[in-house]
Amino acid sequence: MKFKLVVRPEVDADLVQAEIWYEEQQAGLGRDFLRAARKKMAHLRRNPFLHRIRQHRKQVRWAYPDRFPYRIIFRIVGDTVVIYAVLHAARDDRHWKRRL
Repeated sequence: MKFKLVVRPEVDADLVQAEIWYEEQQAGLGRDFLRAARKKMAHLRRNPFLHRIRQHRKQVRWAYPDRFPYRIIFRIVGDTVVIYAVLHAARDDRHWKRRL
């Protein structure tokens, strides 16, 4: 079964911000980050249950793109994966909790 994927509008801003930062560090690294994040998000459509629940009360899960310390924060709602944020793993949880 393939799940539907819903990406909240705030996620685009998260991705652009991270892409700009990585691009300033090294040319091409921002593009690599975007590619890794999008690949992981696409992978969530196939089997989001591979990622354990991290916040039980709201059934929040997260996945990590390859090579980058960012969390893709999502929930499974019926047959849909809803992505709420893509944030650096060191960021405080309150940043994504406001989006739920």
